[in-house]
Amino acid sequence: MANENKRQPEEVQARLPDLNFVRDKLQKFQSKMLYDFEQRLSCTVEDVLQDLRQRELRDHEFPNFDRSDPKSTWNNRVTKKSVPDVSDSPNGNANGMTTNPTQHTAENPRPKKRPLPEKVFVARESYLTALLQVEHMRTIYHIFYIILVMFLLNVIFYDYFVDGRIDLGLGTFQGGLRRLHWVMGAWALEHVFVFALYYAFRGWALVRHKLKPQSALQRFWTHTCLILYISSQMVFCYVSTSLCLKFDLPFVSACVLLLESTRLLMKMHAFVRYNAGRVVAGKAKTDDKEEEPAGQPFIPPLQCYTYFLFAPTLIYRDTYPRTPEIRWKFALNRLLEVVAVAFLYAFIHERHIHAHFGQFGLEPMGAPQLILKFFGMMLPSAVIFLCGFYLILHSWLNFTSELLRFGDRMFYKDWWTAHTYDGYYRNWNVVVHDWLYEYVYKDMYMHVFRGSKLAASLSVFLISALVHEQILGFALQMFFPVMFFFFGGVGVSLVFLMRRAPKVFGNIFLWFSLILGNGLIISLYAMEYYAKKNCNLNYQSWTDHLLPAVWRCYN
Repeated sequence: MANENKRQPEEVQARLPDLNFVRDKLQKFQSKMLYDFEQRLSCTVEDVLQDLRQRELRDHEFPNFDRSDPKSTWNNRVTKKSVPDVSDSPNGNANGMTTNPTQHTAENPRPKKRPLPEKVFVARESYLTALLQVEHMRTIYHIFYIILVMFLLNVIFYDYFVDGRIDLGLGTFQGGLRRLHWVMGAWALEHVFVFALYYAFRGWALVRHKLKPQSALQRFWTHTCLILYISSQMVFCYVSTSLCLKFDLPFVSACVLLLESTRLLMKMHAFVRYNAGRVVAGKAKTDDKEEEPAGQPFIPPLQCYTYFLFAPTLIYRDTYPRTPEIRWKFALNRLLEVVAVAFLYAFIHERHIHAHFGQFGLEPMGAPQLILKFFGMMLPSAVIFLCGFYLILHSWLNFTSELLRFGDRMFYKDWWTAHTYDGYYRNWNVVVHDWLYEYVYKDMYMHVFRGSKLAASLSVFLISALVHEQILGFALQMFFPVMFFFFGGVGVSLVFLMRRAPKVFGNIFLWFSLILGNGLIISLYAMEYYAKKNCNLNYQSWTDHLLPAVWRCYN
């Protein structure tokens, strides 16, 4: 027994290194398991917190942009249960019979027309205004601010050390805004015409109501006024474009006059088109009430029309959502952004456009030189494109909205995430798209092409391309339909070609085509402008004006 007792401590001593080894291994295993558990727990907690932050962001930062909710303010249109067939008779067609737009008959088969949604106005902020409430997006915004300051310092140092003066692009402003007083005078006279249209519309509605028992005389009066209205709109458009040629306006001044004239044309048509349906239907209808029979035709008061003329929307309503007060700091920031982008445009014109094409027509030109010039303008053209969007659709429209307390600030959507040209055209400029949809597409779809979506869409693209080309052509005083070709030809083709493209590839191709297309458009127009300016070309017949100066210069 004594020998056995002595042997046990010896065995324990012999096994002690093995036990220590196992203990060390268990401790390492335990520490590793705890470390992995802590890491996994930390990652899980971080994921949960990230989900909570995203949920809080959706609930607080972007409450109006939830696409999954059909009642969200992101959706700016609602579908009516029935679409009335408005004609010259209060109850239906010209014979006084009620008609059903979706009814099919054997004698007059028509394609079925689905109800089209109506525009609704909701108090909401612009998309970028909501995005810039996020700290990360605001940091990116500050980075662009610093880049703009660097551009400004570049201009100052270049002017001082190279030219011995500081210009800050003021020469570009002086040249581009020459004869601006003529533009302001024409703008004032245009508003006289615009307000005269209101009283002419009022006179048509009152006379039509008095002629109600005599249906033939009433239709004659209505058709006569319709012809006069179309003629007056054509004269208005002709006068505004001819003034650009008569006064020999520079590009910026001409763009101001033509864009403002186009805006007023669209405003007038929106007012007449919206309220003519009320008068023809013989009912008083306000935006927040049901239709009720009226003894007199409903004509909106002058203050509603006046507010609509200056409101940042092209869709007429009697009332719009309004903000409780004017945020003067917000308005001042938007105005400063307009001024900053204007100076950036002056820098791009002097350092890139004029530098690349100022001697066009005076220097030898071949394919290598053209390729270098095109690709040298790609990035500046992308900056022009993006800053143009930010200048007009965000800064300027938000500035005017704040001064007028206009509540609905959805002037654009997240077009930068689009993967098809359908989505890009719908979300890029919501203000103009709503007008085209409400007063062109719907009328074409319901009354002209009788349910053909393709024909109505092509009509919208054709009208939009013609207006874009008309503005650029008369502002530059040239016939050079590059914009019409790219917008009405290439752009329409890409709408159909990219409808089934994968999202990632579609978005990449969209941005590639936008940067390439804008670079080509700006380069081609700059080449034509400087070719006409530098080359002594003789215009002996009207056909000489149709040939591009770029071609005539080097051939």
